[in-house]
Amino acid sequence: MAFSSQRERHNRVLELPEIISGALVLFVLLWIVFFQGGGEDDPQQRFIRGTYVMLSGLVWFNAAAVLAHFVRELVFRRLPGRLLWVQMAFAAASAALFALPYAGYVHSWLGWAHAGCCLGIGGFAAIRGYLHRRARRHSIVRGRATWWSPAVTFFTYMLALVFVSTLVMLTPGATHHPISLTQALFSCASATSITGLDCVNMAQTFTTAGKVVLLIDIQVGAVGVMTFTYMVLLMLGRRLAVRDSMTMSGVLDQQGVNIGSLLKTVFSVTVATELVGAAFLYYLWQGTPGIPQEHLLGYAVFHAVSAFCNAGITLFPDGMSHLGVQGNFGAQGVMIVMMLVGTLGFGVYLEILERIRAHLHRRRIPRRWSTHSWFVLRVTVTVLLAGTVVLSLLGMLEPSSHAGGLYSVWEAFWNSVSRSAGFNLSDMDTFGPVYKTFLCLMMFVGGNPAGTGGGVYAPVFCLCLLEVWRVLRGQHDVEMHGRRIARGTVERAMATVVLSIFWIVATTMLLLLLEPGIAKDPQGALRMLFLEVSAYTTTGFDLGVAPHLSPVSRCIVALNMLFGRVGMFTFMLIFIKQKDPAPLRYPETRLPLN
Repeated sequence: MAFSSQRERHNRVLELPEIISGALVLFVLLWIVFFQGGGEDDPQQRFIRGTYVMLSGLVWFNAAAVLAHFVRELVFRRLPGRLLWVQMAFAAASAALFALPYAGYVHSWLGWAHAGCCLGIGGFAAIRGYLHRRARRHSIVRGRATWWSPAVTFFTYMLALVFVSTLVMLTPGATHHPISLTQALFSCASATSITGLDCVNMAQTFTTAGKVVLLIDIQVGAVGVMTFTYMVLLMLGRRLAVRDSMTMSGVLDQQGVNIGSLLKTVFSVTVATELVGAAFLYYLWQGTPGIPQEHLLGYAVFHAVSAFCNAGITLFPDGMSHLGVQGNFGAQGVMIVMMLVGTLGFGVYLEILERIRAHLHRRRIPRRWSTHSWFVLRVTVTVLLAGTVVLSLLGMLEPSSHAGGLYSVWEAFWNSVSRSAGFNLSDMDTFGPVYKTFLCLMMFVGGNPAGTGGGVYAPVFCLCLLEVWRVLRGQHDVEMHGRRIARGTVERAMATVVLSIFWIVATTMLLLLLEPGIAKDPQGALRMLFLEVSAYTTTGFDLGVAPHLSPVSRCIVALNMLFGRVGMFTFMLIFIKQKDPAPLRYPETRLPLN
């Protein structure tokens, strides 16, 4: 029975990429047909050629998902069903066909064959979706609900959002001049993962329509696709089903709380903060040189959303170091407050609102705050103060081409707050190597769980330090706030940090191998490490490396941004099934460590 349930679980994990990629294949095909144009130099033809590369990638991804499903059936010593045999043969033929040159795909037999493959893949996706929905209904009737794991659902929906946004960015009306597929993919992945890295100048490349797409990606990516969807359902008066609440608990990593109340908190805090921040920016930026006053409201709204979501994307060609913006300390103070509000975490705001609601209704309010809120507030203040002091000293004492003085203290405070956002007040490459290395550590630490910040999260990093301190002191448990931290929580924190370090080092070495020109630079390794840490922690600081990456390296960095948004530990759980504790344990032994 356990063997059968394990097989069903893995099949569900593999079916979701099949369904989503198949639907995207059909969507891209219809988009290409809709945008068919005339001559070779026609911008619509350039759009078709770019989207065809995306279509090929989606077809190959769908074929890989079907192959994984097929192999999984064979591993479990069960002959695949007739539908899977037909789907496997069709996927293999489709992948082989799309490996051919695409020069004549519009007006030749090859074009009709490509269209037929895309229609077939979309049809199989619809069949798989229908079968899964019927199986889930039957399982719910029998009292055993089955659905995809939150990690798989969250990551797949993020990929779907990136692909759809990339498709829109390739249209002639989204950019002032044509961009490549990898440039569009990189920009959309950066916005959806709220990172802020760019390989093109977003302010000068994208039209108003393109900037609106970026704004939507930032907003939806910050709160999550499913969180955004469920918030809309709650606004329409629908209640969440039990399985939806369990899914959201896994996505937000918030156990034991009312998911409906948490989603309402997310909505109210997000809307209120962004509206107030946009109003202040609109007022403070009036008459500021370098900001087009006829578009001031749009600039205020865009930067308010980007600041709260810790996205680090601006509409200024030079970022926050733009003429006039760099010296507007009032607007910078507003953005600092918004970044802190976004990175603090919605779980803290839920507790604050519940306490306010209890006070208004004259109910008894617990004097003791939860350990989570207590820990988050103290860690946030500690990291902010420590980062400001160290960066200030390095900015004033370390030899570099960056101007020192008292302004470096303000910039150090700004960079400490922006460690999970990526807004820069000056060229980051002008700082010294020690400053850059410490800033890598700050980006790695990041924000807080259930917030819009990135990194491995400051409480997770602090738990690892407390665990080391526990071992050195010979204590049995990590204790704080009159509580003993669960062993599983500490172990998960250690695993997250270790996996993240290994991943960052491995991908940095891979990028250095793919970019020999950057590797030959005396500081090329540091610059590439800085870029990889910034991408994985969804920060957005850059030393000018991202625009010079090759298409393959751009795709790797884009995937790292999405991996970092999901979380490495959560991403590993997609492929590794956690086992129940064994009733028997082996005898203990010791190994020499010194």
